[in-house]
Amino acid sequence: MKNMQKKNKSLAKKKYSLLWKILLCILIVALVVLAVGYMVIHSYLSKIDYQNDNMIGDNLVTETEEELWEEEEETGEDSPEDEIAALEEHLREQISSEDEALYDKDVLNILLIGCDSRTKNGRGRSDSMILVSINQNTKEIYMTSIMRDSYVSIPGHQDNRINAAYAFGGASLLMDTIEANFKIKVDKYAAVDFYSFVDIVDSMGGIDLEVSDAEVKVMNKYIRQLNRLNGRDEESYVLEKGGSYHLNGTQTLAYSRVRYVGNADFERTQRQRTVLTKVFEKAQNMNLMEMNDLLNALLPEIKTNMSEGEVFSLLLKAPSYLKYDLLQQRIPADGTYSSMRIRGMAVLGIDLEKNRKLLEETIYKK
Repeated sequence: MKNMQKKNKSLAKKKYSLLWKILLCILIVALVVLAVGYMVIHSYLSKIDYQNDNMIGDNLVTETEEELWEEEEETGEDSPEDEIAALEEHLREQISSEDEALYDKDVLNILLIGCDSRTKNGRGRSDSMILVSINQNTKEIYMTSIMRDSYVSIPGHQDNRINAAYAFGGASLLMDTIEANFKIKVDKYAAVDFYSFVDIVDSMGGIDLEVSDAEVKVMNKYIRQLNRLNGRDEESYVLEKGGSYHLNGTQTLAYSRVRYVGNADFERTQRQRTVLTKVFEKAQNMNLMEMNDLLNALLPEIKTNMSEGEVFSLLLKAPSYLKYDLLQQRIPADGTYSSMRIRGMAVLGIDLEKNRKLLEETIYKK
């Protein structure tokens, strides 16, 4: 009897020993997988250009670039003094209000900044500003274009077009300007320049777009300019006429910059949102190899104030975000602005209160 008990105990010990060995092996394999996964993910995330407020505070356009890309000389008389005075008084009243910036822990606002630098890693203004708002409650992503000619109050500077904020103080000042004027919390930003935009679209294999004859005429001007800057034959990628096209990065950038066709900058911001929608839709159907190519092209081109951990968290949630409804709008909305001229500049005199209400109703659903 005792021998049988000893035998049973011995067998039990061997079983426990074997179980612990199996569990240890599983744990080791899991740790190895996690370590390899971390190294792979870190290899991606380390490509990003992580910034702080002091690193991009002097993004100014050089005179040569300004002359090369200026689309129209600004002419005409300023608006009546009483209209200008009324607008600036409105700005002062709204800025000085004690209303806190809208915030919701389930809403992430990321400001996408398109810089108009024409040299690789060069400097530029914020030619394109799109606030991407991810609402985890409503399962919606709102793309809000902020018109670059919106006349706003810039902290520490004279009232000016909103795109001047980036030139004066980089992304940090631009975010502060948006928060001060529209009373909306801007959590993070991601900035790319023109060259980066071209690389990203090319890495996706291009996108399909319908373009008009008038758009093609202006696009070809930009395409030729980009070709000269890149040392290519000037006629590379030019289009013959309007129609349905599969556009490469250079052509897509040219389309995104078309301004004086249709309703000026209002239609240009619509084109930019159309391009982002196409990119979003294409990313939804990418396989692992295609997504790898996209990340390798995209991540090194991004300048952001997000930490590596924050970017990692965003990437983990990306598969679910790709299933969200993608909506779009622009600021200022129709009926909330007037076209004016101040200090020789063509600007949009906007009703801040009405546009704040729009953001509250769409982004936050309040």
